[in-house]
Amino acid sequence: MKPINVVIVDDNQNSLEILEFFIGELKEFQIIDTCNSGEKLIDSVMKNKVDLVVADINMPKKSGLDAIKECLEFSPKLKFIFVTGYNEFAVEAFAISAVDYIVKPIEKIRLYKALERAKAQLLAEVADSEERNPNKRLSIRSNSSFYYIPFEDIIFIEKSGKKCIIYTTNQSIETYENISDIYKQLDQNFYRTHRSYIVNLRMLSHITPKNETYFAYFTNHEKYAHISKLKINEVQELLAQITKS
Repeated sequence: MKPINVVIVDDNQNSLEILEFFIGELKEFQIIDTCNSGEKLIDSVMKNKVDLVVADINMPKKSGLDAIKECLEFSPKLKFIFVTGYNEFAVEAFAISAVDYIVKPIEKIRLYKALERAKAQLLAEVADSEERNPNKRLSIRSNSSFYYIPFEDIIFIEKSGKKCIIYTTNQSIETYENISDIYKQLDQNFYRTHRSYIVNLRMLSHITPKNETYFAYFTNHEKYAHISKLKINEVQELLAQITKS
């Protein structure tokens, strides 16, 4: 498995440095960013490919809990551990599926156990994804029918109002299923380029900048998807990896 990409967020500089030191000793984890506010955490998760967040809760303006909830809207597979000086938020933290909840002061062994738990969950999800659907089909409901769409036929998915529109090589299918739930079914060839779009990177032909966003175009398909300016670097990195594979 590739190193697990970690972002740390805490408004206390001493706590940030302790977490950075402890996690930095583990070769299977890679710290890609440190943040001192919930707002910066959201920006970091949007810009980077993040597997795990280690977050404080009680921060000014936007708490760690609220920031994680926003991150889960566009990155539903994100894992997170709370490391905080307060124990009264534990129930709410586990209600949104926190990997663990650690009360400060930070103890190295306790932190490492939480990180091992996060690693185990990530490995299990990879194995489950590969085993669960060897035929790689997206299962969705549209009106009274169930559709099983081969991944290779999906061009992109657009959230439009309360609906999601799945554009394929020969049709478009509308569903009221949540775009985050759809994204959970897909494999690594798909990327959520924008809050309202999921793109099959292998179908993408070219990208064109347009004002504050980017347009993603596809071979032999007239419609286009949007790429957030916060996501463009990650998209280009993923496309480079696909080209090499």
